[in-house]
Amino acid sequence: MYPIQFPISKFKYLWLGFMDKGIKIISRCLLSTVCLVLFMGSAYGGPSKKLAEPVYKEMRPEKIPFDPGKIPDPFLSYLVKRGQLASAKAEGERKKKLEAEERLKQQKLAAEERLKQQKFAAAEKLKALKKARTELQKMGLSQLTLTAIVQAGDVPWAMVRDESGRGFVLKKGTYIGTNGGVVSKIAFAEKKVIIKEPYLEKELHIKYKPVELELPDQVYD
Repeated sequence: MYPIQFPISKFKYLWLGFMDKGIKIISRCLLSTVCLVLFMGSAYGGPSKKLAEPVYKEMRPEKIPFDPGKIPDPFLSYLVKRGQLASAKAEGERKKKLEAEERLKQQKLAAEERLKQQKFAAAEKLKALKKARTELQKMGLSQLTLTAIVQAGDVPWAMVRDESGRGFVLKKGTYIGTNGGVVSKIAFAEKKVIIKEPYLEKELHIKYKPVELELPDQVYD
């Protein structure tokens, strides 16, 4: 047998082609590596800038402080435990009842205080109404005598006289008497003067009652 011989020129061309392809592949890899390094450097602000450290979330549950009092006693009898629960429930209900009673007591005290203030305000208002502002308000109605009623057009007026003989003219709205009275009506036909006097109803509300001064059948000088 004769050995196979390749022509030297053909082998040389194959070897050169293989080397050329290898060099191209290596050049492309180096170029890609350089481009990647440059891209990463521009994306993160240069190689001198430190990257942000990753944030790790705590996955473990929150640690609860150990409380020995909350651990059930395995040697405690069921009946004893039930009795303790019943006692605790009764104690809680007792506390709630006491709190409700205390709230009711406070509300009652507040209501009494409001009522007291309202009574005081009503009494002060009545006192102001009874305050003497004129000479007629310094004399009681029993000290005055109705002496005349005159109808002058649509406006009637009357006259009263005190024990000393002094005369006073009355018109609608005239204050008279020591009880804060005010003339509300002068009835010419009925020959009387109607006065309304303020008073307190249940120590809270200002009300008015009518008081009449009648003209005597005979008026003496």
